[in-house]
Amino acid sequence: MKVRIHHRDRQSGSWTSIVVETDHVPEIGQLLAPAPVHVFRVVLTLHVLFDSDYQAEVFAEHVDFEEVQRESLGSVVWKGG
Repeated sequence: MKVRIHHRDRQSGSWTSIVVETDHVPEIGQLLAPAPVHVFRVVLTLHVLFDSDYQAEVFAEHVDFEEVQRESLGSVVWKGG
């Protein structure tokens, strides 16, 4: 399925949009990496029920992935680059 992903670096920043093919729609709280060193957390998912060339829109904001790893795993295991 096609999903339109909108992501931004800061809460007040402008959105960048891409359309990707995926097996499922990302859910709130999940992490996305549209590029090796940029990780974003999903903050809103919209399932598109009207006629469109994509099935969902997802909004995600940049996170400090090293901090997320330390909180979740106790250490940094992937630096992404």
